[in-house]
Amino acid sequence: MTDYVKTYSCPECGKEASGRGHLCHPNREDIPYTCEFCNKNTNNPRHICTPMIENLEYACKKCGRVAVYSSLLCEPEMISID
Repeated sequence: MTDYVKTYSCPECGKEASGRGHLCHPNREDIPYTCEFCNKNTNNPRHICTPMIENLEYACKKCGRVAVYSSLLCEPEMISID
């Protein structure tokens, strides 16, 4: 059996994103939702918590937002730790 991941199309940049959509236009479906990092139920699609901050790996070259997954950004770039 094949499992399909729901995707969202961003009305701002047109990019397809998995999960809840990317941050330039977060998807408000299925709110409230449970954060996969802290297990908190939240109504904020841009919720951020300490465990999430510790796992940040990408920054958007276009707008500077940071995210754990590259699919959450329009133009993701890995954050380099110097």
